Amino acid sequence: MNRLKSIYLAAKRVVTHPWTMALIVAVIITAFALWYGAAWSLIVALPLVYDYYVSHKIRDWHRRMYAKYRWWQVAWALWCAVVFALVVGIIIHMLLFRWEQPFMLTFAVVLAYAVWEELKGQTKVYEWIYGWVHAILFATVVATLIQLYWFQMFVIPTGSMESTLMAGDYILVNKVAYGPRVPMTPLSFPFVHNTMPMNPTKASFTTAWERSYRRLAGAGQVERGDVVVFNFPEGDTVVMELQAMSYYELLRDKQFGRTEAERRKTIADNFTLAVRPLDKKENYIKRCVGIPGDTLQIVDGRVYANGVKEAFVPKRQYIYYNETTGKPLKMGIDASSGGYVELPVTDDELQDYVAGDVKLKKIGGAISGGSLIPHNHNIESERWTIDDLGPVWVPKAGATIELTRANMAMYERCIAVYEQRIVERRGDDIYIDGVPATHYTFLKDYYFMMGDNRHGSLDSRFWGFVPEDHIVGKASYVWFSVDPAEGGIRWERMFKSIE
Repeated sequence: MNRLKSIYLAAKRVVTHPWTMALIVAVIITAFALWYGAAWSLIVALPLVYDYYVSHKIRDWHRRMYAKYRWWQVAWALWCAVVFALVVGIIIHMLLFRWEQPFMLTFAVVLAYAVWEELKGQTKVYEWIYGWVHAILFATVVATLIQLYWFQMFVIPTGSMESTLMAGDYILVNKVAYGPRVPMTPLSFPFVHNTMPMNPTKASFTTAWERSYRRLAGAGQVERGDVVVFNFPEGDTVVMELQAMSYYELLRDKQFGRTEAERRKTIADNFTLAVRPLDKKENYIKRCVGIPGDTLQIVDGRVYANGVKEAFVPKRQYIYYNETTGKPLKMGIDASSGGYVELPVTDDELQDYVAGDVKLKKIGGAISGGSLIPHNHNIESERWTIDDLGPVWVPKAGATIELTRANMAMYERCIAVYEQRIVERRGDDIYIDGVPATHYTFLKDYYFMMGDNRHGSLDSRFWGFVPEDHIVGKASYVWFSVDPAEGGIRWERMFKSIE
């Protein structure tokens, strides 16, 4: 026993030795800087690491300055007070005012108290709170870096991925799988997406500083069959009173006016609109069924990519209508009185669920026409339904297509919005950036996403393609799950991998 204790203490001394800690931190920082493409930062970072763990020169210099100069004491007190007021002020403002009042008023009051404490001599209560301030700041920095560049937690809000993912599932999203996206709107409140905690209408970010899209190296690319988290492509404009609906879906609704201009004005006059940058659009989760360059077709609910039927999806689900009465279904599903029933099966597997002469019919054909891409009721697409759609070609970076009035309905948003080109129609002619265009070469890769609940998902069949710069990461695990209806924990779903 004493020998084991001696080995433990010796190992502990080695691990906690200043040189060991400096080496570990230096390796982590160097690896991240090279991955990020900022090797120049090591000129500053590595000497600071050495000084913090080994030499302590900066700390000693600070102590001498603090003991010698009154102005340094005041400057340091002000700095500490600002840090205290920032952390404590945010917590107080969030709890008391829900961000309805200007934050600077709360900040000024807390700052005045902190300055008074710093200059007159700190009380034990202030010192205790300040200890928590340091802990909160450290935890926030570390957790933010992990969330931005490694993995992030999400909760599933709807049933669009049933039965693969259920509403109330808490999932782990791997950002390294495709390479983490460098924040495009860096000035943002930590741990929230686009609205402040306790105030769903207050933006949690500012666009005073924005950066262009850049993605770090990852483990691979998005593949067919991956369950992917991405920013909702049509989420750049949000109707705050109807956030569950796409602004562009409302814009196509003729109850708001005969022309698009009338509909825009009606919506703007009667609702509150919010504009969000790319990385602050709502997060969606779907399964990738089409990668760049694929030609997709949906036939009777089955997806074909380049003529090949999609691989088996473990929990793909459709809604069927029970055309008979008095005939129960197997496996505990009661459809004896008719009506709609959701089943995680394909047509080939119905015999495992159906008893007797029960007849089930998919409802997919009921959703068709203008609600689906390309929203224009042309001769070809007006016959499309959510179960029979296509063929649709998925744009690929570097690929060139001939532009026609028919395919412009499908690809105009990609060209005009996602690739930021100026598109004009002058009669039968198409102009891009003021130049007549008969062909177009795409600048980005795009993906086609669908929910596993094929009749209960708003996905690429309704709003089109997902650009590569909207990809957030790959859904990997369900680490926790709560039934939103019953409130109980779904123990059987915890720590399940997502297929």
